[in-house]
Amino acid sequence: MSRLIDNEPNTQVKPMRVLCMGMARTGTNSITIALRKLGLNPYHGSECFKNPPRDFNLWIEALQCNFFNPGDKKPYAREEFDRLLGPYDACLDIPACMFWADLHRAYPDAKIILTKRDVDSWVKSANKTVFNFVQMPFFRFWQYVDSTCIGPLYQMSDLVWRIFCNGDFREEVTKQKYLEHYEKIRAAIPKEQLLEFEIGKDGWEELCGFLGEEVPDEPWPKAYPTAEFQEHIDIARREAWWTIARWLGMGVVGAVGTLGWLYYQG
Repeated sequence: MSRLIDNEPNTQVKPMRVLCMGMARTGTNSITIALRKLGLNPYHGSECFKNPPRDFNLWIEALQCNFFNPGDKKPYAREEFDRLLGPYDACLDIPACMFWADLHRAYPDAKIILTKRDVDSWVKSANKTVFNFVQMPFFRFWQYVDSTCIGPLYQMSDLVWRIFCNGDFREEVTKQKYLEHYEKIRAAIPKEQLLEFEIGKDGWEELCGFLGEEVPDEPWPKAYPTAEFQEHIDIARREAWWTIARWLGMGVVGAVGTLGWLYYQG
């Protein structure tokens, strides 16, 4: 059976240099900015919003093919990731970090960065943002209405967290799964190919030393991912309510028109 990815051209023009496989909410936004300043072209999860129907649906397909074994569709490997990631030479955040083993097999020479933070701090941040979003009844319903952005975003997020914690958002579960994610990567990746990076503690020296780049003469970049994530959600919610308002408006107009027609017919 054909897949969406089979219709995508292979636009990979340079080798994949960096796989940042730390979980979301561990400083991936700051690392993205830093990698760009070093001349790389990183694919952060937020890149999906530049072309939502294309990117979200391809990641949904990848998650289904690689983790849910549909049987009639082969998993994503080097060729598929080349098509999906195109001209990017680094990738990070969700959903890419779910594919850490597949991406490592596809790009064995790429260096691995593990962004990390204290597990209690991480789960607090996740509960306010990514976990909160996928548990909102409104968006659980709205996924069936919006097929262009929020619907695919929700479906992709649902798959990610089903893989990560089976959709169980109790703190004791998500904390344990977070720790397991890091331990699996540490056990699988050669130490010389792996950098563990803690935002707020590590900076340019550690990153540039690992990548063989010169240290920029500027402060480590700051990012505000919680505010940015919330802005995306607020925009989506406003657009949804405007859509509902338009439907209600059209319903009122239609009802008035029908009553008028009935009146004159009588």
